[in-house]
Amino acid sequence: MQALTLMIVYVLTLVTTQFGGFLLSRLVDYQFPGFSMMTFLILYLAAFGIAWLPAVWMTEWLIRRMGYVVETQQSGRAPA
Repeated sequence: MQALTLMIVYVLTLVTTQFGGFLLSRLVDYQFPGFSMMTFLILYLAAFGIAWLPAVWMTEWLIRRMGYVVETQQSGRAPA
């Protein structure tokens, strides 16, 4: 449940940062048309890393607000 919540919040945060990067590259296009594509590509790739921390913070806040404890251990295999 918590992993699904994190994925949903990450996608929403990523869409928001991608849209902001698009708007910023459009503003650059008005002033410096030659740099708009480079600006867009840099912001597009950077958005994947930039969106991660706010998504984690928002997900932890949502989980705690719903009254659950945040899982901090991986559950992929049995402990040794």
